[in-house]
Amino acid sequence: MRAIAKVTCAVFQVVILAIGAVTANSEPGDLFASIDGDPGNGVGSIYKYTPHGLQSTVATGLFRPRGLAFDSAGNLFVATNFCDATRWCHPTILKITPDGVQSTFATIPDSFFAQGLAIDRSDNLFLMAIAWSNDVSIIYKLTPQGARGSFGFVPGHGMGLAFDSTDNLFAADATSQCIYKFTPDGTRSVFIGHEAFTNPETSPIGLAFDRFGNLFVSTAVFPYNGDGILRFSPQGVKNKFASGLPNPRGLIFDSSGKLFVAQIPPSAGGDILKFTRKGVPTVFASEIGVPQENGGPEYFAIQPARR
Repeated sequence: MRAIAKVTCAVFQVVILAIGAVTANSEPGDLFASIDGDPGNGVGSIYKYTPHGLQSTVATGLFRPRGLAFDSAGNLFVATNFCDATRWCHPTILKITPDGVQSTFATIPDSFFAQGLAIDRSDNLFLMAIAWSNDVSIIYKLTPQGARGSFGFVPGHGMGLAFDSTDNLFAADATSQCIYKFTPDGTRSVFIGHEAFTNPETSPIGLAFDRFGNLFVSTAVFPYNGDGILRFSPQGVKNKFASGLPNPRGLIFDSSGKLFVAQIPPSAGGDILKFTRKGVPTVFASEIGVPQENGGPEYFAIQPARR
């Protein structure tokens, strides 16, 4: 536990697709972050950061990008959400090839909000789709060819997704304060129950596994000044890794074992923090996006080594 400060509230809007200019020229180890920007359609972006923190813009004009994932060939997938005037949402998954060509990879049924992507070792894409009623979230599985099917569900407001080293899928449910585990055949069980989140309003948000099989979980609780990161061993034993964070969201580990954390304070620009294995933080990038709603960085992906 080291403490830091700064966070964001969650507002759920969504969909169709806007494509902006993309630059390829990324290298293995580059960090990609989705940025919502101002509330509304067509103002989202994807930023790229080199390992030394040099920022560039990969895509603009996106509709609420809320999930990023690379496949083994270096294609970047982006979950976007367009919301119309009647509050119907239309989620779309974009595919951006390594040379910057964009296309629509898949669409998700209307009235869902897409938030969180993960890819297994066979390049199947998994997406968390939150029902507009907020009382159930469907996890969709998309094959590399784009065929869509329902893989499972969580009974509340789903958030982050992450795979362990044996292709078990873990899903955060903010409403039930649980983290669910899905085996490759879709069998669901509770990995971490609500008793692990001691404050009645604390919810699991982002998920990431380290190389030792420990699950790191960002947590958020209103008014977003006492949030943190928990670490659970493969057996589910809980330890506090960091505290005093303002609304931490997405998590990701780089190849050297350093943890990157997105945080989006409700009244300031967002930050990306970098933690050593011992929990010592530094600010990797700051004042990202806008100080409004979910205006800053939320989800990450790291460019894989090309095959």
